[in-house]
Amino acid sequence: MRFVRFIGFAVIRAWQGFWRNAMMSLAATATVILMLILLSGLFIVISGLNSGIAFIESKVAVTAVLVDDLTDTQRADLITYVEGLDGVKGILYVSPEMAMQRLQQTYAERGQKLDLGGANIQLFASLEISLTDPNLSQSVADGLSSRSEVVRITTKETDIEKLLSIIGTIRMVGIVALILVGAVVLFMIVNTIRIAVYSRANEIEIMRLVGASDSFIRWPFILEGLLCGLIGGLVTVVLVAIVWDPIQPVMVTVFQMPTAVSAQFLATLSAIVLGVGVGVGAIGSWISVRSNLSAAA
Repeated sequence: MRFVRFIGFAVIRAWQGFWRNAMMSLAATATVILMLILLSGLFIVISGLNSGIAFIESKVAVTAVLVDDLTDTQRADLITYVEGLDGVKGILYVSPEMAMQRLQQTYAERGQKLDLGGANIQLFASLEISLTDPNLSQSVADGLSSRSEVVRITTKETDIEKLLSIIGTIRMVGIVALILVGAVVLFMIVNTIRIAVYSRANEIEIMRLVGASDSFIRWPFILEGLLCGLIGGLVTVVLVAIVWDPIQPVMVTVFQMPTAVSAQFLATLSAIVLGVGVGVGAIGSWISVRSNLSAAA
């Protein structure tokens, strides 16, 4: 019961202290929100790109462009040969007509109409080969390189390497930005608690004279910084929830990540945001209390 009363006292004092230094507290909370919005965006984009890699890996792994005027017998022999290669899961023959239909559909999805200007464009036939293991794409490509029916071979490894390069760049830039903003957040929280400590120096001295323990004095200040982080986390979660509906179709279209826009993804993101917000608030207030409380007495 005594512990419950102490917790109640600490929470009330933290709330009062938050509004006693409203300008500094709100400024600290705003920087926490900025950091958490940046963290949310980084988490969403990297998750999207990772899902995009998984999407590419689940699709066609190797494309073999075929020579013109390939007979049905030659094409059947080539398909039989490819089916015998290690790691081949499935084969789809794409005729020049089907390739043209795909091209027209791609333009139609962009709201445009394919206009060849009267030119006669001949597309190549191809074999689209899916694999049981994405790592076997190069061995399948090597197996096809000796076939006279094949003009050109492309693999999805180039696309994956580009995505990995983009992910690495975004992750590096995002982490640097998070570190810089996080340092500003800690600075703001430390100074907010420092002002609160010095503004209550007389009160702290009286509490010590009547025998109050260090933890009894410290916890209201720690909870005050934690409150900045908690409020910042809650506001960020609300903002993410508000823009979530517009975000979902963009993520599905750009990143091809239908599983990532589920309620579980949003719950995970919310938990990370709240955890980081509370953690940063607690760390900043603990640093400030430890370095400034003794000097204020």
